[in-house]
Amino acid sequence: MKGNIPVIPTPFENGKIDYEGFENLIRHTSDYVEGYVIGGSTGESPALSAEERIEIAEFFGKRLPDKHIVIGLGHTNLEEASRIGKAAANAGIRTALVPSPYYFPNSLDMVKAYVGSLAEKTGLQIVFYDNPVTTKTFYTAQQLIELAAAVPAIKAVKMTDHNMGKIRSLKKNTELAVFGGDDIIAYRAIEAGVDGNMIIAPIIFPKEFKESWDLHRAGKREESFALFSKAILPFIHMFGPGDEIPTTKALYKHLGLFKSAETRLPLLPSDEHRVSETLLGYRFGLSQI
Repeated sequence: MKGNIPVIPTPFENGKIDYEGFENLIRHTSDYVEGYVIGGSTGESPALSAEERIEIAEFFGKRLPDKHIVIGLGHTNLEEASRIGKAAANAGIRTALVPSPYYFPNSLDMVKAYVGSLAEKTGLQIVFYDNPVTTKTFYTAQQLIELAAAVPAIKAVKMTDHNMGKIRSLKKNTELAVFGGDDIIAYRAIEAGVDGNMIIAPIIFPKEFKESWDLHRAGKREESFALFSKAILPFIHMFGPGDEIPTTKALYKHLGLFKSAETRLPLLPSDEHRVSETLLGYRFGLSQI
């Protein structure tokens, strides 16, 4: 599993999941990505019921059997996370994105036990999500190596930590795939040697992101960075960090891909000023293509 597997928002209309919005997103992006992360934090998973998360998994598992569909299983309830994961597996999904459990202060042994049990109960391979900002759990590269050794189902790491040395260490010392996990440092992660990206940018400028990625993989770094800087970086600069979900939804509504920019509480939709900033970044990037 390599390449660009973007995290995607969950479209709503009048409080309900809008599957037509998902279809529009797929048509807009699927030719340029290797898969999608569904039901993750960008998909507002904490505000979705277990039944909704299962329904989304079944939709994508059946709709895109030839893509890498990764189900977000962030949770603190092991049994409910396992139920979602088993349903996803039954729908043909093979991989879960799993962060450290939130709220509780984690030890490495706690996380080994939790992730190991989740992998055993679901049969899914695991992309471990190293996200110190939201989980308040910080790992060294050596601790991630130890975690992966303790839980053989862990086949990859999504790295949101801004420490590029961790990416290089994992690539040098393990067989794990490593995915960039933060749009703000996307190109630095690419330079550090990630195997792919689980971020938002590939669904905003899908063609250009793939071209930039392919150029870099071909050793054409300057051409790759020039394209990334012209088309993609202006948007990244304006749409986050911190409110990427409502701003992305506002852009998708503007583009006619989503019927609404609705979020679910506790998230609030972007106000007019934030929408205008997001569109400024997008339109500037569009003008450079």
